[in-house]
Amino acid sequence: MAYIAQLKHLIQNELIPDVEDRIDDIFESISTQKEASPQERAQLEDIQALRDEYKELLGEINSGQIDEEEAEQLYTELTSMREGEDEEDDLYYDEDEDGDEDDYDEFDIDDEDDQY
Repeated sequence: MAYIAQLKHLIQNELIPDVEDRIDDIFESISTQKEASPQERAQLEDIQALRDEYKELLGEINSGQIDEEEAEQLYTELTSMREGEDEEDDLYYDEDEDGDEDDYDEFDIDDEDDQY
């Protein structure tokens, strides 16, 4: 059950909030320009679709449709993708500096985790 819990935590507490923050950033950019460019519209649609996919995946986890093996594969894939994005965002990050940056082995699960 460890990977199921870790996957749920990752999606609920990190991926969905990050995507929603990005959506907010796009809306803020649009509001300052008074109009969305075609590129911003496409980006907004893509990121909203990603958020919806995360929420659907979370629903599958909550309903027990995902087993431990599938959860492990998804968790590994999502953390790998996320690490790739972090490397692109921070070209000056020194991996040796913080060896436990993405350590999801220990975390608190509370009632707030079920908000999605």
